[in-house]
Amino acid sequence: MQIRKNSGFTLLEALITVAVLSILVALAVPSFKEMMDRNAVTSAANSLLSSVLMARSEAVKREQRVVIARQGSDWKSWQVFTDANNNGTYDSGTDELIAEHASDEGLSFSKIGNLGNFLSFSPRGRASLQADDGLKIAKGSHTRYLCFSTTGRPRVQEDPCS
Repeated sequence: MQIRKNSGFTLLEALITVAVLSILVALAVPSFKEMMDRNAVTSAANSLLSSVLMARSEAVKREQRVVIARQGSDWKSWQVFTDANNNGTYDSGTDELIAEHASDEGLSFSKIGNLGNFLSFSPRGRASLQADDGLKIAKGSHTRYLCFSTTGRPRVQEDPCS
């Protein structure tokens, strides 16, 4: 007679495994949320930077004024468009919409300096802003700043604009 060896887990082994896994998950969830917040802020800052650079290059390419303007009460969503009548707002009859973007909910956008509802670029690529203008993008404890140099060149950084 051959003796068969039992294979598998005992109830005690399964309970210990579940307990260890639940402890590991409880430790990992807060750091995962932090990572998600950090990635959301970085992604929004880079998307806005990309739109600003696109507006600048489109102004030079088209040889006309191009605007990046916020939609609504803050910069959570924005449009890039040609601005034929120089009023800083998108008019579907006269302006051409180049791009639109909306950020994730939960992000906070705060203007720095005198940045208003829009930023325009001349056909030569010059920005209508001052060197201390910019945007602060935040979620939770994570922050990125979209800052501009004296020539109007944008950059994203972790430290406040100076």
